Amino acid sequence: MTQAMADVPQKASLLQVVRMVLSAFLGIRKRADHEKIVVTPLQVIIVAVIAGAMFVGTVVSVVRLVMR
Repeated sequence: MTQAMADVPQKASLLQVVRMVLSAFLGIRKRADHEKIVVTPLQVIIVAVIAGAMFVGTVVSVVRLVMR
């Protein structure tokens, strides 16, 4: 395999997109990891909306549990 073929980014898997979004939520990121994959904006938006909804649902549930 040539060097040019080794540098071609691969299409991101669902797990890679989830890891990328969650690390963005936490504010940590390794640039080298994210430059190796190709992520479409639609993938990021869908995963971010789902992760945000899960976060809000968790916070609401914990607050309701504590307020009982």
